[in-house]
Amino acid sequence: MGTQAKIGNRLESQNRLGKLIADHYQEAREIKESGRKPIVWTTTAAPNEILWAMDFCVLFPEAYAATCGARHAAYRHCKITEDKGYEHHLCTYCRNGLGSTLADIEGLDPFDPLPAPDLLLVANNSCSLITKWWEHLSHYWNVPLIHIDTPYIIPGVPEKDVIGHIKHQIGDLIRFLEEFTGKKFDHDRLREVVKNGSESAKGYTDMMKMNKHNPAPSTYFDLMPHNFPNLVLRYKPEVADHYRLMKQEMNERIREGIVPFENMKYRVYWDGIPYWFAMRFLSKKLQSLGICLVTSAYSQLFAFDRSDPERPLDSVAENTAYFYLNRDVRYKAEYTEQLYRDYDLEAGIFAYAMTCKPFSITMHYIADYVQKKLGVLSTIIEGDLVDDTFFDEEKTGIRLETFAEALESNKPSVGKTVF
Repeated sequence: MGTQAKIGNRLESQNRLGKLIADHYQEAREIKESGRKPIVWTTTAAPNEILWAMDFCVLFPEAYAATCGARHAAYRHCKITEDKGYEHHLCTYCRNGLGSTLADIEGLDPFDPLPAPDLLLVANNSCSLITKWWEHLSHYWNVPLIHIDTPYIIPGVPEKDVIGHIKHQIGDLIRFLEEFTGKKFDHDRLREVVKNGSESAKGYTDMMKMNKHNPAPSTYFDLMPHNFPNLVLRYKPEVADHYRLMKQEMNERIREGIVPFENMKYRVYWDGIPYWFAMRFLSKKLQSLGICLVTSAYSQLFAFDRSDPERPLDSVAENTAYFYLNRDVRYKAEYTEQLYRDYDLEAGIFAYAMTCKPFSITMHYIADYVQKKLGVLSTIIEGDLVDDTFFDEEKTGIRLETFAEALESNKPSVGKTVF
């Protein structure tokens, strides 16, 4: 980076994002108080367009868990589940969600809890545990649970049959919701929802691609939280405007030569779910080492880019089936390799989460794969999604310093990970 480069402050889009998030949760609280529409808790890649088309208030316990982690509130919820006999190594998104639920029901003062659900929807395309999580939520809240089965996409599996299987279940879901609400399903409204989602997905993807520029106009830490609108609010037309304005802001930075911090030396990939409680520490540490995180498969999986208003039911089924975590390890490795190529990445940080099997179980393979294919250096750090008891700040700092020293030497050993 040239010495005359301008250093930018945080993206102005952060303020707009904060308002979108605050308005979403405030509206949910008002809906619960008024009872004017039913509330459903759902999973990340369930066929949620159906819920929006039926005018449900749709809430995401996984997104709530990330917020609790970032606000350092998750430990309290996780401790409640441990006191109830849940295993410490159980997914901490799950423990946060169940802990908050138990605290809410038992009057134990949870952190800004989600309004209680009238219905639950789960798709098992992210991990095998999530169905059990939702079953326990159904037990505690005493509300119906709908399960969408999503067969694993692996070589040899007839993908057309998988899509058909999911689409058939979506039909069953629509019939159940019609009976549950007493309202007829509005296919025109579904097309409108899918159209908004398609425009949001394109805007989100285009915004992420701005970091292909060298130097990057923002760090991945700047972009991480902006998956929220495309996950939670993509049925709204204003979400596409959010990403359009964000792309415009990043373009202006590129034109004016503005970079996110001084002494940017290395363009680096991040693999895995962020350690939400440690973002401030990691951001400062990596900046001090000249490491700019540029992109991650984690954020790319929120694109939902098969949305197509011309074939709404099919595209909703495809987004459900082709979710990144529902694919085989070879697909994930090749996908990661392509990200390295597209974003001109020099190395990777693989964030092993002690309680998250869907990401972590394949992490070593993917790190080895991209090293052997591209001759890049990688390091693996250890922690967790929202429970800081799994994270050693001093140990992580030393590992990142060692990683930076290896990058500085510019002599990576192909096929070997720096520990």
